[in-house]
Amino acid sequence: MNLNQSQAVFRLADDPLSTDCYSIRLLLEFLQLPYESTYADVEQLDHKFECPVLFDSTFNYSGLMPIFKRLLETPQTQSQWMPENLSSQIQGWHDFNEVLKLSLGTLRQANLSVDQFLSNEETLIQQATQQLRELDDQLCEQTVIGQGYLLGSQPTIADLMIFPQVALAWDAGISLLPFLHIRRWINRIRHQNHFIPMAGLLAIN
Repeated sequence: MNLNQSQAVFRLADDPLSTDCYSIRLLLEFLQLPYESTYADVEQLDHKFECPVLFDSTFNYSGLMPIFKRLLETPQTQSQWMPENLSSQIQGWHDFNEVLKLSLGTLRQANLSVDQFLSNEETLIQQATQQLRELDDQLCEQTVIGQGYLLGSQPTIADLMIFPQVALAWDAGISLLPFLHIRRWINRIRHQNHFIPMAGLLAIN
């Protein structure tokens, strides 16, 4: 819940075009935690993919994993969104997301910029397409065993980390039409209660 400063428990240094910031906003909304969003350009061309920063009354946290851990300190929410028995798999998807930023994220950043041109665009497209194929295969395997998300039948922070980069693939110039299981996964997340849109990704009416 994005509230004014007097009501907010957390303050997020936020960029509406940042996929990492959007992942944090999604979790805040899914948990219905009151927060204040303040603009900060965290994806400047000279400092790509810098981490979002979350402030509470005593400390500040930067980076997806530290912020997720701070927001999921209560046992009930942690067990759903960041189960201890899945910690190694969650770290694996975090690493996958970091690699995806170097291909899909770089392509998106260049497309959103008016003066950035990539000499290795074709290579990045091939890398991003291969990574999307790997994700689609994983989601296919999950579907076969009756699970709709990366690590089970309910979404975890693994899904929230990967979701923005992938859902905005069109901004990077890459079509998701060949990836049926990715498209179904995206729709499942978009139908979650308290889902919020971002630039390039509309809410479900």
